[in-house]
Amino acid sequence: IWGSDDGGTDGTPVSVCTANQALRCDGSNLVQCNGDGTAEVAQPCSLGCSASALRCSEIDPSNGLAQYVDMAASESDVDLGTTATINTMDGTVKVDGRPLAVKSALVAQSSAPTILVFMVHSLTANDVTIQGDPSGGSGGNAFALVSDGDVKIGGVFNASANGNARGPGVFDDANCKGGNGVASGSSLSGAGGGGFGAAGGTGGSAKTDSDSAAGGSSGKPTGTPTLIPLRGGCDSGHGNGASPTSGGSGGGAIQLVSRTRVTITGVVAANGSSVYGGGSGGGILFEAPIVEVTGTVVANGAGGNNGCLFGTSGQDGRLDATPAQGGTCGSGGAGGNGGAGSIAAGSGANVNLSSGAALAGHGGGGVGRIRINTAAGGFHRAGLFSPDPSTGSITTR
Repeated sequence: IWGSDDGGTDGTPVSVCTANQALRCDGSNLVQCNGDGTAEVAQPCSLGCSASALRCSEIDPSNGLAQYVDMAASESDVDLGTTATINTMDGTVKVDGRPLAVKSALVAQSSAPTILVFMVHSLTANDVTIQGDPSGGSGGNAFALVSDGDVKIGGVFNASANGNARGPGVFDDANCKGGNGVASGSSLSGAGGGGFGAAGGTGGSAKTDSDSAAGGSSGKPTGTPTLIPLRGGCDSGHGNGASPTSGGSGGGAIQLVSRTRVTITGVVAANGSSVYGGGSGGGILFEAPIVEVTGTVVANGAGGNNGCLFGTSGQDGRLDATPAQGGTCGSGGAGGNGGAGSIAAGSGANVNLSSGAALAGHGGGGVGRIRINTAAGGFHRAGLFSPDPSTGSITTR
C-alpha cells in the first residue's frame, strides 16, 4: 500500500494497491486489487482458492485434458446449429450441412482408444451425431470436448453404434466381447452379448438328436467406474450362419468438460446396436463445477436377434430406461433383451428339437458406464439416467 483511500486534496481517488494484483485467499474467495488500484474486491472461486498460488483453483479433468482446457480460453464460441455431425477419425465438423473449423488435438491413452479432443470457448448443441469409423472397420477415436465456458446440450447428442458402424471409441478387450455362435450340423447356437458396465447375455444353446452347439459366452464387465481411461463399450459375438463377420456394436465414448457448467436438457446417448447379439452401452463422462441434467443420459445395451431367418430383429439401445427388446420368431429361439437401468441383459433362448434345424437366440448387450465429476453440491439431477451414474469430486490444480 502506497497511499490512502480517502482521496487526494483534489478529490481524486488515491491508489491503495497494485491494479489487478491478487492479494490473498479468503476462504473460497480470491481477494484482488480492482482495475484502478483504489479498492480490494473479492472474487468467488467455484472450485476454491488454490493452496499453492494466489489464484482460483482450476479444473484438472480426467484423461490428461488439462492443457486443452487452458487452450480453450482463446477459442471461439461454437453453436452447432439444428443438426451437426462430428467425425472423430478426421476431426471434421459439419453444421446444417456446412463445414465448421473447430480446433482439435489427439490424446493417446494406454490400453484404450486415442481421444480426439475439441476445444471451444463455449458450446451450444442440438441434434449431433458423433461418428467414429463409418465403415465399421474400427471404432475410431473416442470423443472429448473441453470448454472455457458453459456447455449446453438441447437435442440428441449421439455417439451410439449404428448397425455394423461401431460407436466412436469402442474398445474390445480380452474379456468384454461376446462369444461367437457355433454351427454344428443342424444345430446353430446364439452369439453372446457385449459387456462393459455390466455383463452381456449368453447366447442360446442349440440341440437336436444328432448334434448340439453351445451358446456363445457373455461379454464380461470391464473398464473402470471413473472412465479413466476414456473408452466405449464392447461388441457382441457374431452369428452362426453362412459367413458372418461382425456382431452387434458397442456404444461410443463421450467426455464433456467445462470450467463453468454442463447443462443437459436434451439427450446424451452412447447405446449399443443389434446385429446377431447386442452390443453393450458405451461410456459417458461429464466434468464441471456444476452439472445440471433435466434431460436424459443413456448408455444402454442392444437386444439380441432371434435365431430365425425371419421374424423381428433385436432393438438397438433405446433413448430411455426401457430394455431393448430381443427379436422373436415362430420356431427359433428368441433373442435376449438389452441391459438398461439396473436391469441385466437377457440371454438368448435355448432350442432343443428332436429333428430339423435348431436355431437358438442371441444374447443382449449389457449397460455401459456413466460418470459425473463436480464440485461439492454441484450435481443437479432431475432427469433420467440409464444406467445410474457413479459420481465423484472434480480434481483441481
